[in-house]
Amino acid sequence: MSKSEVGPTQKILNVWAIILILWSFYRITFRSDLPIWFDEFISKPLVFLFPIFLYITKSEKKSFLKGVGIENKNRAKDILFGLGVGSLFFGIAIITKILKGAPFSFPIVSVTSIIWILSTIMAAIVEQILSTGFVFKRLSEESKNIAKPLLISAVLFFFLHIPILFGVDKISGSTLVQMIMMNTLLSLTTSVVFLMRKNTISPIIVHALYLLSLPILL
Repeated sequence: MSKSEVGPTQKILNVWAIILILWSFYRITFRSDLPIWFDEFISKPLVFLFPIFLYITKSEKKSFLKGVGIENKNRAKDILFGLGVGSLFFGIAIITKILKGAPFSFPIVSVTSIIWILSTIMAAIVEQILSTGFVFKRLSEESKNIAKPLLISAVLFFFLHIPILFGVDKISGSTLVQMIMMNTLLSLTTSVVFLMRKNTISPIIVHALYLLSLPILL
């Protein structure tokens, strides 16, 4: 197949594959030895966003923000919608904590916790720009059956998080199953939210609130 015969979907998957390879190499090399702020503010944006920036601006000839579905119109409504959906994860986490009979306490505000919160928000921004704004947006635009891009994006989102296992010394089978289920739920939720709002802002907020709710379950 010549270069001109490569379809849009294949091109998108090729870019995604390059990102996965680079991120896997980074994780194998540095594992979890580097600070979380370095991972989320420097390494991940370079590995995740730079390739799609080149693809959107050079191949598609579009502006980067528009190419990843970040629009200025209805921004306030998109933010409120994202906050509303994302707050459900907090509600589920709190209810689960109560049903388990575990003590509930608010996290202590410290420099470490602030760095973690900011890094978590940045992780949500970068991952959603890639997974929803770049991959799912294009797959949904090209497919007549929305179930197919939902399934593909969920699978890709899961595999995108496999490299983190390279930085974990031990992970049990039950933890892996839980990881698959939670990543699938998050991917499907953010994809549906994108379809409803036609903007990547809402999925970013949903993803961030999901990650911020996880410590409640720990």
